[in-house]
Amino acid sequence: MAEGSDRSDEIRGATQGEDVRGPAPAVSEELKERAQSGDEVAAARVGVEQARADITETVDAIQEKLEPQNLEKQAKARVTEAARVRGQQVFEAVRQNPMPAAVAGGVLCLLLARRIIRGRG
Repeated sequence: MAEGSDRSDEIRGATQGEDVRGPAPAVSEELKERAQSGDEVAAARVGVEQARADITETVDAIQEKLEPQNLEKQAKARVTEAARVRGQQVFEAVRQNPMPAAVAGGVLCLLLARRIIRGRG
């Protein structure tokens, strides 16, 4: 019988808010009181209710993350950040080595001028 009472003490301890996540938000007070008075079935129900509340919360959070609007916002934020970082890298490279950038700019200007001249002729 000592094993059963050890198990009920363990269940009772879990129902008294000793869990690091805090007390169960969806558990009724009546079930908590029964669990504290030694009713193992009620204590098990409290545990089930806690697990159900945790699962529901997790599923809701996952659903929210997977909504198309949220996925779109996340993708835009990632692309914007990647473009900003890449722009900073290019700017820093040009600042450290201005000659290759000037040569590339000159070649682009020549190609543009050639296209404009050929378009008129």
